[in-house]
Amino acid sequence: MLSICIPTYNCDVNDLVAELSRQCTDAKVDFEIIVLEDGSDEDYAKQNSCIEKIHGAQHIVNVQNHGRSYTRNKLADIAKGEKLIFIDCDSAIPDHLFINRYLDNSSIDVVCGGTTYTELQYSPEISLRYTFGTKVEKSTADKRNQAPYSAFTTNNMMVSKTVFEKIRFCEALKKYGHEDSLFGFDLQENKIPIHHIDNPVIHTGIESNDKFLTKTRAGIENLVEMKHIDEISPRFFNHIRLYRHYAKLKRMHLLWTIRLTYKIFDEVLERHLLNSKHPKLMLFNLYKLGYLCKIEKAR
Repeated sequence: MLSICIPTYNCDVNDLVAELSRQCTDAKVDFEIIVLEDGSDEDYAKQNSCIEKIHGAQHIVNVQNHGRSYTRNKLADIAKGEKLIFIDCDSAIPDHLFINRYLDNSSIDVVCGGTTYTELQYSPEISLRYTFGTKVEKSTADKRNQAPYSAFTTNNMMVSKTVFEKIRFCEALKKYGHEDSLFGFDLQENKIPIHHIDNPVIHTGIESNDKFLTKTRAGIENLVEMKHIDEISPRFFNHIRLYRHYAKLKRMHLLWTIRLTYKIFDEVLERHLLNSKHPKLMLFNLYKLGYLCKIEKAR
């Protein structure tokens, strides 16, 4: 049996669920689709309740928001299938072969399908998130398989229930950021292979420049807090490129240069990232490194 798990927060998933149900039905596979609302507003929860009419789908509502890790673990606990497909709610299926491609790889324990974007999605108001998505997240399977753990994401993946029961999401993470990275690190620590395939979903929930920059800062703050969670191995931070750069500069006694640069130019960098129609990822990376240095010093 195939269990499709969709953690949902303030997002209309009716079209997504309908398409997945059609493809599973056409593939003649035994399936279920579970939508779990994680504290969504009442209007969204009511709108999504219509999926109960879609073949194979069920709709579950958590009134309180528990966070990404708890919600994914609960979905896996509810799921009856031997294979779990996790899809983020702000996704669209680009073609009619999505489920078939996963079924063709059902003998593999962990499979990542990838993420894509379309040119029609671009607008200046979302240029930072769109640029990051198209330049960093949108990648072929061949390229992702060169560094399978670093390229791992959970927005579109299939995992066997046996593996998931061993490698669960860390529920000590209550805030936004790096749940995917930690799950991928735990897979690597347990020597569980990851196979990437070309089976992307379209990321439809592209945040505004301001919102994405706010979420980026929140993710960095959460990353620093993760250093104080006992069940997270210190080796995890070597898994994070941003922290590897930070650690290298610290060893070279050069962190002061980044702190000074950030202190002088943080507003200039932020204006560029918020207002440029084609923001430079190099400046985005400098901004993130500077913000990490600032947070670490404050600690």
